[in-house]
Amino acid sequence: MKKVLLLTFLFLGVAMAEPQSNGIHQGEANYKQRDVMCNLDDLFEGLKKTLMQSNMNIVTVTKEDGVLTAKGDQYNEETVTEITVSLSFKAIDSNISNVAMIASYNVMEKKLNTGQIGFVGVSLPIPVPLTGKYAMVGSGHINDSLWYQGFYDSLDKVLFEEKMKALK
Repeated sequence: MKKVLLLTFLFLGVAMAEPQSNGIHQGEANYKQRDVMCNLDDLFEGLKKTLMQSNMNIVTVTKEDGVLTAKGDQYNEETVTEITVSLSFKAIDSNISNVAMIASYNVMEKKLNTGQIGFVGVSLPIPVPLTGKYAMVGSGHINDSLWYQGFYDSLDKVLFEEKMKALK
């Protein structure tokens, strides 16, 4: 009997679920916001923990206004990518909250400096090792739905882990 009841519940859950998405939304920004089944306090703590686990530094926290801003850098040999994330969150009711996110990036490239050696009216440029000077080479908003999906998947995991800890 338990197996029949479990299979019936599973079948109804699958039948009533939303259709699968390929994660790519063209022309709309629905992937940048989501309703989450938790209260506002748990969402706030989950957002902070998710940002910290993503190596983001929290810059602005205004819980009363529902705003959270964070920045993080990604380094490689020749560029630094600075990512800024702004989150707004609000309670829909006591157990459902809404979170919306917008993210932007700045890409800076390390530049070589050159010095000059000159004698008898002849000047030759010589490269000086990388000295840490950067020039911005690109910036914009992150519009990749998979990037946002990755953040929300991490948030879901954090919220789930916190609920499991609370049950112990």
